[in-house]
Amino acid sequence: MASSGPPPARLCTQNEAKFAARLALRVYDKGPVLVSIVLPGAGILSSHSRTHPQGGIAHLLQDLRSNAQWRVNFATLWIRRALGIHRIRTVKQGLPEDGLTVVLSGIEGPSTFVRGMSDGLVVGGVRGLMSLYEWGMPFPGGFLANLTRLDRNRRRGADLAGEIMAYQDRYPGRPVHLLAQSGGAGIAVFAAEALPPDRTIEGIVILGGALSPQYDLRKALARCRKGILNSHSLKDWLILGLGTRLFGTTDRQFGDACGRVGFQEPQNLSADDRALYAKLHQIPWTPDMGDTCAHWGGHLTSACEEYLVRHIAPWVRG
Repeated sequence: MASSGPPPARLCTQNEAKFAARLALRVYDKGPVLVSIVLPGAGILSSHSRTHPQGGIAHLLQDLRSNAQWRVNFATLWIRRALGIHRIRTVKQGLPEDGLTVVLSGIEGPSTFVRGMSDGLVVGGVRGLMSLYEWGMPFPGGFLANLTRLDRNRRRGADLAGEIMAYQDRYPGRPVHLLAQSGGAGIAVFAAEALPPDRTIEGIVILGGALSPQYDLRKALARCRKGILNSHSLKDWLILGLGTRLFGTTDRQFGDACGRVGFQEPQNLSADDRALYAKLHQIPWTPDMGDTCAHWGGHLTSACEEYLVRHIAPWVRG
């Protein structure tokens, strides 16, 4: 009589093992999925079985199709933007009397990522003018200089502070936000620090920032009514882990950046300083963000449009 138990594990190829490992890491709760990973000379490394009343294999295949479609849509959007096929909807558009959002790119300068950031805010309901601030030296040759020239970057931050004050003089009482990715985070924070005590902005949004986690944010926080929103991901190990260990952060420290591990609150703060740091809001990456808004935890997808729509625009609007 045939056995009713599961079939014995067979020796699988290296590629099959890698594929099975990716499935096992998803920890499916959507059906009777049995994953047995066997490598030559290693035996069964992992076996994972789940049951689901709605039928598992169909749900597993649907998940795979859905994830593949997300990746295709994401890649298509960035390729269209890079080739100039996708129309830039937002940069230098909008009504300045409704507010101002200054968008700062990373050390690469103006790129398709800036368009995704600004489009994400507009699709998410943020009103007003979206303005790109070109703070760095152009490519080629600008990458390392844009990261390492602290004196120049502080001057560019002070220049931005001057532009913010000019806008506020013309449109008093309108909200001003700074939206920065990667190396642009330093310029945004330096700009807030350069504002005089009687001038404030609404807030700063940092996506995968290249500042050090220990950077003292008190002066910048004092110039922001809502504070600073920092989006970070431990999966950003290549650019904001290895990269900033080798080449340093915007404030010239060597180690993990705030876009990987988040900002750290200084010790022994006064009551007033603790009140300032209460305005620091941080969003750690979670795996569900890959499924819901195509942010897979790496450095590039922190600027994707759908992530801005779901997780950043509500804070900016508030």
